[in-house]
Order: sequence, then structure tokens, then C-alpha cells
Amino acid sequence: MPLFSFDRSVLDQYPAQAHSLLETLVFTQAGVLKAAQVSELTAALSVDEEALPERLLAIAAACAVVPVSNFYVGVVIKGGSGNYYLGANMEFDGGFLGLSIHGEQSAINNAWLHGEKSIESLTVNAAPCGHCRQFLHELNTSDKLQVNITPPEGKKHSGSLQHFLPEAFGPADLGVDGGLLTGKPIDLHIETDDELVRMAADAACHSYAPYSGGYAGVALETADGLRVVGRYAENAAYNPSLQPLASALSQLRFQCLGKKVELKRMVMVEKHSHVHHASHVSALREQFPHVEMELIQVA
Repeated sequence: MPLFSFDRSVLDQYPAQAHSLLETLVFTQAGVLKAAQVSELTAALSVDEEALPERLLAIAAACAVVPVSNFYVGVVIKGGSGNYYLGANMEFDGGFLGLSIHGEQSAINNAWLHGEKSIESLTVNAAPCGHCRQFLHELNTSDKLQVNITPPEGKKHSGSLQHFLPEAFGPADLGVDGGLLTGKPIDLHIETDDELVRMAADAACHSYAPYSGGYAGVALETADGLRVVGRYAENAAYNPSLQPLASALSQLRFQCLGKKVELKRMVMVEKHSHVHHASHVSALREQFPHVEMELIQVA
């Protein structure tokens, strides 16, 4: 496994009175700032809430794992609950670039796996690529999403997602109502006493695959007993879809920042369809040669 590094020197950019809460955000709460903590942090940083996402971008970018590009993307999104969620890009040394997780995907995934139902705004330290703009268009609140591009140097840009992705192709073009974060869970019945299998099956039930029906979930277990899950998030344009293993690995990163992680076991549960997610797992097998991998397909 890669070292999920976090350069603690980034804290030097913040006043000392904010360090404790920022460390809690990163090392204890998996990149989630709870609504009840917002006023405490804004006071410690001497900013109003509107300025908070931009102020947190350096913390988010420090969570990136980028052995290939060395380009640190940090993302902060605000959910309808009032919570804020961090996201950062992630790459795999020795893998092909298609395995990469984009920062915007990571942030949305973080919010989704924590039960967020809507996204109000997204703030990022570099212009989103076309892949990410299309991924964001899948959101149930894409028509109201505010995007703030605030690079460390250079001109800032803010506007609606429609401004940055005009005449977009999306769920409505394929007859799908709602969007990502609002999908209803499906029923995948698996009889098992294996907790990791149950976790993967539950993740599959809550995944989002309205176009292919290829619902899928992944559960990961580390040598020290930590367990995390990931879900498939399908996109109307197909290619920007987030694979369930990528979803899980992004969350594992936020659970283990600053640590060397030994992955022990992986279980994927998928619904039989025209989409087969195991190919993505196979592509990562060289990254994790000693990990026990199990695929369960349900009719």
C-alpha cells in the first residue's frame, strides 16, 4: 500500500488555536467538519463561514497521494446538512492512469459515504477537468451547485456548474430522475455470517447504477482490523463513473492519513449485469499482490 502521507507542516499556515480542531478534522473525523464545529473553527481562523472552504484548501491538498503527477488537488464541499467534506486526488505508482481518483470525485464520495443528501457548493484549488465537471453534473443538486475555483496564485472564478459546463449531457437525457445522493437502495439478499461480506453487500445496495444496473460495493479490511466500504457511482457519460474499489480506497486514505497501511482482505459484491467491476480489481492486483480478494456476484 502507498503511504497515505500528510505533511503536518501545512498546519504552520494556520493559527495555533486552530491546530487541535484541524487535526481532529484530518486524523479523527476522516475529512469531515461537522456543522456543530463550524463556528468554533471560523472563530479560531478569524474568518466568516463564506471564507472557510478556501481557507481549508491547503489542508485538503495535503491529503493528496500523487506519486505520478506531484500535482496536489484539494477540494472542500459544503453539504446541505451544514457539514463540510474534504477531498483530494489519489494516484497509484506503477498502475495505469485510469485508476486515478480525482479530487472532486473524492470529496463527493466522502460526503456520500457519510450520508449527505445534497451538495451546495464546491471549492477547489485548480480548475476542474472535464471529467470532473461531468461527474458533478450527475448530482441531484447539479442545477444549484456553486463552483469556486481558487488557485493559490492567479485569478479566481466562481459560478454555477452550468456556467462551467454549458449544454451538458446528463441523467435527464437518459430518462433518469433524481441523481447521485438520492438513489433508493436496492435489495441484494446474501445469507452469510461474514461481516466483511455483509458490509460489501450493504454498500452495493446503496450504490448508484441507474443506467446499467451494475450495482456494486467493496469492503476493505486492514491487518489491524480497520474496515471501510466503497460504492459504485455511475455517470450518464459512463467514463466518469467512480468504481467501488476506488471509492473504498479513497475513504481508506482519509481513515489512515500519515500511516503505512497493510491491506489484508477485499470483498466485492456486484449485481449481475452488462457491467463487470472485477476488471478494475484485476488492474489493481499488482498493487496489492498479497491481499485476499473475493468477488461475489448476485443475480
